[in-house]
Order: sequence, then structure tokens, then C-alpha cells
Amino acid sequence: MSFFTDQIQSHKGSSPCLFYPMAPKMEISMTELLTDSKVQERVLTKIAHGYPVNAVIRMTELWCEGASFGMSCTIADDSFPRLGDPICTEPQALADVKIPQIENKTTAPLIEAVRLAVPKIEKPLIIGVTGPFTLASVLNGVENIMMTCMTAPDQIHDFLSRITDYIIEYISAYKSVGAAGIILAEPSASMISPAMMEEFSNAYIQKIIKAVQDDTFSLIYHNCGAVNPHLKTISQLDADAFHFGSDVDMGLALDILGKNKFVMGNVDPRLFITATPDEIEKQTTALLNTYGERDNWRLSTGCDLSPDSSMENVECFLQTANRF
Repeated sequence: MSFFTDQIQSHKGSSPCLFYPMAPKMEISMTELLTDSKVQERVLTKIAHGYPVNAVIRMTELWCEGASFGMSCTIADDSFPRLGDPICTEPQALADVKIPQIENKTTAPLIEAVRLAVPKIEKPLIIGVTGPFTLASVLNGVENIMMTCMTAPDQIHDFLSRITDYIIEYISAYKSVGAAGIILAEPSASMISPAMMEEFSNAYIQKIIKAVQDDTFSLIYHNCGAVNPHLKTISQLDADAFHFGSDVDMGLALDILGKNKFVMGNVDPRLFITATPDEIEKQTTALLNTYGERDNWRLSTGCDLSPDSSMENVECFLQTANRF
């Protein structure tokens, strides 16, 4: 059993993705949050000590890897960072995409923040990293990669292999500075068939799991897509835990993955922007009443919370979770 699963299974409660809403809460600009390692360390420490969470989850994936590869990235205070156009849309040019240094101007502050925060946090610190097929689809364009998977699969496999090696090195950097694990986000795989998921996603994720996961470090598979038809395929992965979004039938996921696989989710993160505290309490209570007795399930938000989420809703969620 890993440090993460040991810690989180030892306690009831929840593990919401609070990182982004902390910026307005602490009167920090989004640019400061994502580029200043000392500022980010304060935020991670505040989540650990100021809120009744089982784990501190920082889902900074996608934008940082995309920017590292050379995509344009816009950081605004009221939304997630936004990536620009794909860097390579032609399949024959995929082989020429340059793999970035692991520590660069985008990732170095993120890695350093973890190094600074870990000694001050007793709870597991989990870091978001983009899955191989999802990163490839962002760099190449979603429609392009789905077409090329069918017309030129060898080119996609070569690209995915290179990206997977990069992801392993990137995860290893977080492991070396003390993170308890990573949450590997692979939502783009929800747009392809289960058979294609096994070929173009699972095969590479298994390689990542084998390279980085051990008794001290966990890989948590995250998919916030509509993957009910893919759950049997996903269940083949040897990840320590699975984290699903609100489009997934949690009961079905628990049944298919089985009692020996740890599952997290899945309050709709959009509700933290649009709903009232009463609505948050209602959905949270419904999930806890339905699945709370299952030892291999813990409540979480279905994905990362937006910077403009209501902290009143966040606090209602946490209060409701801790009544159970």
C-alpha cells in the first residue's frame, strides 16, 4: 500500500481540488500563484493546515506541459490558464516536435513549490500531470489526432512513445522533491473507443505506472470525461487509485473496478460556481449516503475547481463531508 492510499483510507472526509480557488481567497493573482514558487508553497500549506482535507491536490496539468512544448498560454485571474493553437497539425511533422527540458521557465517554479511545501505538510501532496494521449491531442489538435490514429497509427505511436518518456521524467522530478503521487489526467481518451483507448492510452499509462509507482509514490488515474463505456478498459490499469468526474456513474465504476481498487469522486465542479450552498449540500449528501460505507471510495470534486468558485460553496462541501 502506498503512502497516499494508506493515509487517505485511514480517514473519512474528502479530498477536493482546492488549489485554484485559493488565489482569490488569499488575494493572490493567478500569475503569482503559477509562477512564484514561494507564493504557491504558501497556498499548498494553507490548504493542508486550514481545511479538513485528506490530501492536498494541485491540478496544474495541461497548460504547463503545453506551454513547455511551446504553445502560447494566457493566464487570467478569473479562469484556468488557456492554451493557444496546437504546435503541430500535420502527422508527418510529429517526429520533429522537440521534447522540452523537464525544468524550464514554466515547470521549474511548480517543481520548486513542491520541494518547499513538502516539509510543512503532513498530508499527501498530489500533483496533476497530463496523460500521454491527452497531451498528444493538445499538441496535435483533437480532431487531427483522432484522424491520424486511424490513418497513420505508427506516427501516433512514435509520438506517444516520446511523450511518455517525457512524462515519466516530469513525474520523476516531482517524486524526487517529495510529492506523494501524481494524478494523471487523461480526459481526451474518453473521445475514442475502448479498443483505441487500450491501444493509444492504456498501453502508455501502464508504462508510466511501472516506471514511477511504488510503495512510496502513487499514480492516480483521472478522467473527467463520459467514460462509462470505457470503465472495463480503465479497470485494467494498475494505478493505485482512480478519480472520476461527474459524468461517470460512480456505482458502476465501483462495481467494475472492484473492492480492491481505490476510487475517488465526483461532485460536479461546475456547481461550485453556479449552485447555492443548499444544492452543494444536497449533492454531497447524496453521494455520501450512497457510497460512504464503501471503504475503497472517498469523496472528491470531479475535477479541479475554477478560480471563480464560491468559497461559501467550498466550505459547505467540506462541512457536509465532515458530518459523515
